[in-house]
Amino acid sequence: MTFAFLLILTFASCEEEVECGCIFPPNEYFYTFEAGSEGWESGFADYPVGEDNFYELSSELAPLPEPLDQNQQAFMIAGNNHSDDLFMFITNKVTNLTPNATYRLVVEAELASDAPENSAGIGGSPGSSVYFKAGAFSQKPEAIEQDGQWRMNLDKGNQSQGGTDMQVLGTVGTDLEDFTYTLINRDNRNSPLQVKANNQGELWVIVGTDSGFEGKTTLYYNRITVRLLD
Repeated sequence: MTFAFLLILTFASCEEEVECGCIFPPNEYFYTFEAGSEGWESGFADYPVGEDNFYELSSELAPLPEPLDQNQQAFMIAGNNHSDDLFMFITNKVTNLTPNATYRLVVEAELASDAPENSAGIGGSPGSSVYFKAGAFSQKPEAIEQDGQWRMNLDKGNQSQGGTDMQVLGTVGTDLEDFTYTLINRDNRNSPLQVKANNQGELWVIVGTDSGFEGKTTLYYNRITVRLLD
């Protein structure tokens, strides 16, 4: 049996197990949220300290919204962007990597959005002015207090611009004309981001939205695939 055939068998076997949320080939991770959060945690930044209630910040595991399949569980995150700059994210740690090694990060995300790409809204479009970003960091991504504001401890860029640690993969805009939830897919397969593991062989993957729409955004992450290529 040739090596090529063995490799094909390995990938086929792993594809049969994708619904379990398992790791399937080395340094490739698949999350469906059917078994829980699977290590993902939420966070928010770019808003004033003490204003969580005013910004209507929330996150939880929840069924996909109607008219989607409500038998599928997703990671819901929501916030009302009164600051015209709200950043909402979820993050997860990847371990057992080569310490201090550099990888090419590919993220594929399927999420439910109800915002048409060409829709109008306060300060910007709820579709085309809410930018979807993905990246990774060598320590846990989190919001830290700076001059009365919550700011990220990594370089995510701002709104339509990416940063050192995150890149823009598009917006949350849908192809529909009305405000109906539908599944959209975003990825950076054509432009992997270079990331470096820390000296314990760890990386924190992060996906999130950087908003210029001054209203409420509610998204449901349904599936996330992470690939770390040598």
